Amino acid sequence: MCLVLALSATAIAQGDDHAPGMTVETTMRLTSVGELEGSGTLKITFSGDAARELRQRILSEFDADFNQLMDGEEAKDALTRISDALNGRAYWGVTMTIVNDFANATSAEVSNLAAGLAYTDWNSTEDLSFSMNLECRGEGITKIVLITDCAVDAFVDVFNDTVDYAFEGTMHLSHRMSALGIGSFTHPEVTNGSFQEVRTPAGVLLWYESDFEVGGTGALTHEAITYESFSVMENPQIAFVILIIGTLMIARMPRRRFEIFRKLHPKRYRKYAKPKMSVKLSAVALLGAVWLLYLLPFLFSFVADEFLVYSYYFMFLVPAAIIMEYAFSRQVYEKSALDIPEEAIIEVKQAFLELEEEDETLCRLCSKPIDMVEELHQCEACGADMHVECADRAKSCPACAGILFPQDTRSIECNVCGESFLHSGKDDPYSIQCTRCGAFQEEVAVSKNYLVIDRDPVMAYRMIRAMGISGRAAMVMTSEFPGKIRADHELGEDVDVRWFSDSTTDIDNVDPKDLDGDAMEIASTFLMTTKRAGLMIDGLDVLIELNGLEKVVAFIRRLNDLAMIHGSSILLFLDRSWVDDDQFTRISDEFDEVHDYL
Repeated sequence: MCLVLALSATAIAQGDDHAPGMTVETTMRLTSVGELEGSGTLKITFSGDAARELRQRILSEFDADFNQLMDGEEAKDALTRISDALNGRAYWGVTMTIVNDFANATSAEVSNLAAGLAYTDWNSTEDLSFSMNLECRGEGITKIVLITDCAVDAFVDVFNDTVDYAFEGTMHLSHRMSALGIGSFTHPEVTNGSFQEVRTPAGVLLWYESDFEVGGTGALTHEAITYESFSVMENPQIAFVILIIGTLMIARMPRRRFEIFRKLHPKRYRKYAKPKMSVKLSAVALLGAVWLLYLLPFLFSFVADEFLVYSYYFMFLVPAAIIMEYAFSRQVYEKSALDIPEEAIIEVKQAFLELEEEDETLCRLCSKPIDMVEELHQCEACGADMHVECADRAKSCPACAGILFPQDTRSIECNVCGESFLHSGKDDPYSIQCTRCGAFQEEVAVSKNYLVIDRDPVMAYRMIRAMGISGRAAMVMTSEFPGKIRADHELGEDVDVRWFSDSTTDIDNVDPKDLDGDAMEIASTFLMTTKRAGLMIDGLDVLIELNGLEKVVAFIRRLNDLAMIHGSSILLFLDRSWVDDDQFTRISDEFDEVHDYL
């Protein structure tokens, strides 16, 4: 891994124009592959009396013609000696090497690299600055970086060693550091200084500022920070992985809890279930909090300069956020679930409203208002009110069981049991079912597949039930509980019911997430070993949600191919509200016949 490190340190003079002051600006770009190495720049600036005193010391040492004015060649010699003295000095955990070729520098280059030195008056307090390029190298090991001590040792003592100038005054350090890689800077020790940091998956950006006195009788302020070449507890990439996992879990939780809540509704009322905004907002708030703490570890430095949200905190913060979101979302939806009435209660309430609303006519079949006279149909026997559409679907009165459309009713002799029964001639031939034995009068053909579209799967279950009654092997794969399916649709023992469920407690369960494996193995075994069999799929919405449309369509296509080869029939129930127009077209194209009962 590589560690890229860029840092900037600045010391600014305090007080009036002649107060001694020193400015140090360094930029370092380091990589770490076993050891730290890279390059950077250095600029040291003196101001006020410190600039005048240092300039005089340099003139005394390098003014060869004794005219108290340094020319370009003399300035070049001074720069060379200072740069040689800087070589090998430690700063921020690396050893610096000056790479400038001052011997071959032009006069213009010297003026830029040593501003305020050449051709400047002996007593001038004009700023005096030195600019140099660096190469840096250091061992890539865990170490304590002594910030203020190294600054003094590297940039103050060099002038004491070269021109016998001992700087005394205020130093203001301002470091900006970007550290990219597996290393980390932690455990700051500051007295006057302060840290700010931005953590990223690639590393950190860190700012440090401090004011302290150099020389004199006062003690030097010692400030430091710890560099670790690699630490499992402090590695920013490990913390980021933990954060990503937590983000995915928290972000998915509102939807998962809502799906559980939605499925608690009776099937026909699930479309009215609405997600709770408070759960979404809580997830957003928690995600915002953990990401903010990751990106800004010194977020609470206003409380204490050394306060830092360490990387290992996320081993506790992220699980805590997941638990909080789980507990909150579960509490909200469990409380909301108490307000979900049972289907029978809903029907009772609707019937009760029908009695109370004297000015509103309600349909006896769907309990919804009949808004227009054109929508009204009354039973000729008992006078019960209902929608024309509902009456056409029901055929018989829910109050007295009388025939609603006698003019369209005919007597049919059952093909299976031989008994006669009355039936309207308007129905799809496949829905003509004997009222005695339940057999369909139009047989579901072998080697064909059927798409049944309706608001509920009653017609599809009638078709599969009729196949079972007529002696054909039949199987249902459904997302509903098998016991409820058998009771609601009067399926006998001649119809096998398998449950799309990831539970492993029942051998009749089918893993809904493993269409190519578990589901296909069960379905293909049934179709290949049983001639003229019938297989019905109920729960398309669940399969699409768990697997995506492409996998579901591929699953249906394989079933249809097997049915054609082995002389079987496939029935698929589809509620039109589950899919959009493009998805509906993709699904319906896979079927020989589409029976739309809407």
